[in-house]
Amino acid sequence: MIYSRLIKLIKDNANELTDQVYRDILTRKETKSYRTLPENVVRDRIYDVYSRLDSWLVTEKHTGEVQRSYTDLGRKRFKEGIPLHEVIMTLMLIKRHLWLYVREKHFFDSTYECFQALEMNNQVVLFFDRAIFFTIRGYEDASSSSTGGEQGVFSRFLKKK
Repeated sequence: MIYSRLIKLIKDNANELTDQVYRDILTRKETKSYRTLPENVVRDRIYDVYSRLDSWLVTEKHTGEVQRSYTDLGRKRFKEGIPLHEVIMTLMLIKRHLWLYVREKHFFDSTYECFQALEMNNQVVLFFDRAIFFTIRGYEDASSSSTGGEQGVFSRFLKKK
């Protein structure tokens, strides 16, 4: 099945993908604060996403794990002084490079395979949406804890609905 082949491509090339994202992060003004972190910290976090993507995509089984991991990531990045918009940009770059890499490797042989990949893309988008949401929650939790204030604007916005 294409899903398995695609996951294998990503996992087998997680180091190369990590290198591409890391270089991109270092050269963008939108992610300049990441230059203050040790290289291994940034690389390990990127690699972790790619190497564990297959387990992250099993949403029913691992939603709690995704929540814990990315809420913790948000707290860590707040404590490291990385602005929230840079954290979110980095997650978006990880997602973007994944699909650029798949396209670059001419992975799909047919329209049917492209259709199957779109289905997987929906799962990947859902994962990254959850990762971004929980990262923001963790960041805001850390921010409100450090200032003694109330929840962040993003959390207040979601509760109004």
